[in-house]
Amino acid sequence: MIHIKSLMAILLLVTMTFISCKSDEATITENLTAEWSSTAVKIDGVASPATTVMFLHLLSSKQYEITTSITPFTHPKTGVWSVNTGGDKLTLAGNVWTIHHLEGNTLRLENVVDGKELEIDFAK
Repeated sequence: MIHIKSLMAILLLVTMTFISCKSDEATITENLTAEWSSTAVKIDGVASPATTVMFLHLLSSKQYEITTSITPFTHPKTGVWSVNTGGDKLTLAGNVWTIHHLEGNTLRLENVVDGKELEIDFAK
Protein backbone atom coordinates (compact mmCIF):
# COMPACT_ATOMS: atom_id res chain seq x y z
CA MET A 1 0.00 0.00 0.00
CA ILE A 2 2.88 2.36 0.79
CA HIS A 3 4.35 1.73 -2.68
CA ILE A 4 1.07 2.61 -4.36
CA LYS A 5 0.81 5.87 -2.35
CA SER A 6 4.42 6.75 -3.23
CA LEU A 7 3.81 5.95 -6.88
CA MET A 8 0.63 8.06 -6.90
CA ALA A 9 2.48 10.98 -5.25
CA ILE A 10 5.28 10.81 -7.84
CA LEU A 11 2.77 10.58 -10.68
CA LEU A 12 0.88 13.59 -9.31
CA LEU A 13 4.12 15.56 -8.96
CA VAL A 14 5.19 14.79 -12.54
CA THR A 15 1.73 15.70 -13.86
CA MET A 16 1.74 19.01 -12.00
CA THR A 17 5.23 19.78 -13.33
CA PHE A 18 4.09 19.31 -16.94
CA ILE A 19 0.91 21.32 -16.42
CA SER A 20 2.68 24.23 -14.74
CA CYS A 21 5.41 24.49 -17.38
CA LYS A 22 4.83 27.39 -19.74
CA SER A 23 6.27 27.96 -23.15
CA ASP A 24 9.25 30.32 -23.07
CA GLU A 25 8.38 31.61 -26.53
CA ALA A 26 7.27 35.24 -26.42
CA THR A 27 4.06 36.36 -28.09
CA ILE A 28 4.07 38.76 -31.04
CA THR A 29 2.82 41.50 -28.71
CA GLU A 30 5.65 40.84 -26.25
CA ASN A 31 8.18 40.91 -29.11
CA LEU A 32 6.84 44.21 -30.41
CA THR A 33 6.72 45.93 -27.02
CA ALA A 34 10.01 47.84 -27.02
CA GLU A 35 11.82 51.02 -28.02
CA TRP A 36 12.63 50.72 -31.72
CA SER A 37 15.14 52.90 -33.59
CA SER A 38 15.26 53.00 -37.37
CA THR A 39 18.37 51.58 -39.01
CA ALA A 40 17.27 52.17 -42.62
CA VAL A 41 14.48 54.13 -44.26
CA LYS A 42 13.32 53.76 -47.87
CA ILE A 43 10.81 56.09 -49.49
CA ASP A 44 9.35 54.76 -52.74
CA GLY A 45 12.18 52.18 -52.82
CA VAL A 46 14.95 54.78 -52.55
CA ALA A 47 17.25 54.73 -49.51
CA SER A 48 16.95 57.92 -47.48
CA PRO A 49 19.91 59.76 -45.94
CA ALA A 50 21.11 58.54 -42.56
CA THR A 51 19.61 61.69 -41.04
CA THR A 52 16.11 60.37 -41.88
CA VAL A 53 15.20 58.59 -38.66
CA MET A 54 12.21 57.29 -36.78
CA PHE A 55 11.92 56.19 -33.16
CA LEU A 56 8.93 54.03 -32.29
CA HIS A 57 8.17 53.29 -28.65
CA LEU A 58 5.52 50.57 -28.23
CA LEU A 59 4.49 50.45 -24.58
CA SER A 60 2.98 47.45 -22.79
CA SER A 61 -0.01 49.69 -21.93
CA LYS A 62 -0.80 49.59 -25.71
CA GLN A 63 0.15 53.26 -26.11
CA TYR A 64 2.80 54.32 -28.61
CA GLU A 65 4.97 57.35 -29.34
CA ILE A 66 6.74 58.23 -32.60
CA THR A 67 9.57 60.72 -33.03
CA THR A 68 10.69 61.18 -36.63
CA SER A 69 12.52 63.44 -39.04
CA ILE A 70 10.54 62.01 -41.98
CA THR A 71 8.69 64.85 -43.70
CA PRO A 72 5.93 65.13 -44.37
CA PHE A 73 4.64 62.63 -41.81
CA THR A 74 0.95 63.13 -41.17
CA HIS A 75 0.18 59.91 -39.27
CA PRO A 76 -0.58 60.38 -35.55
CA LYS A 77 2.60 60.35 -33.47
CA THR A 78 0.86 59.11 -30.33
CA GLY A 79 -2.10 56.86 -29.64
CA VAL A 80 -3.08 53.25 -29.16
CA TRP A 81 -1.42 50.31 -30.93
CA SER A 82 -2.46 46.72 -31.60
CA VAL A 83 -1.37 43.75 -33.66
CA ASN A 84 -3.65 41.32 -35.51
CA THR A 85 -3.82 37.64 -34.60
CA GLY A 86 -1.85 36.70 -37.73
CA GLY A 87 1.03 38.87 -36.50
CA ASP A 88 1.52 40.60 -39.85
CA LYS A 89 -0.34 43.90 -39.26
CA LEU A 90 0.52 46.59 -36.70
CA THR A 91 -2.16 49.22 -36.18
CA LEU A 92 -1.04 52.61 -34.88
CA ALA A 93 -4.04 54.85 -34.08
CA GLY A 94 -6.05 53.32 -36.93
CA ASN A 95 -3.19 53.30 -39.47
CA VAL A 96 -2.30 49.75 -40.50
CA TRP A 97 1.39 48.98 -41.08
CA THR A 98 2.52 45.71 -42.66
CA ILE A 99 5.03 43.73 -40.60
CA HIS A 100 7.43 42.20 -43.12
CA HIS A 101 9.94 40.97 -40.57
CA LEU A 102 10.06 40.57 -36.79
CA GLU A 103 12.88 38.44 -35.47
CA GLY A 104 14.97 38.92 -32.36
CA ASN A 105 15.92 42.58 -32.20
CA THR A 106 14.93 43.51 -35.77
CA LEU A 107 11.68 44.72 -37.28
CA ARG A 108 10.66 45.87 -40.77
CA LEU A 109 7.45 47.86 -41.28
CA GLU A 110 5.84 49.20 -44.44
CA ASN A 111 3.03 51.67 -45.07
CA VAL A 112 1.95 54.37 -47.48
CA VAL A 113 2.37 57.81 -45.92
CA ASP A 114 1.27 60.88 -47.84
CA GLY A 115 1.15 58.90 -51.08
CA LYS A 116 4.68 57.53 -50.70
CA GLU A 117 5.62 53.92 -49.91
CA LEU A 118 7.58 53.95 -46.67
CA GLU A 119 9.71 50.96 -45.61
CA ILE A 120 11.54 51.18 -42.30
CA ASP A 121 13.99 48.76 -40.69
CA PHE A 122 14.24 48.99 -36.91
CA ALA A 123 16.42 47.59 -34.14
CA LYS A 124 15.74 47.39 -30.41
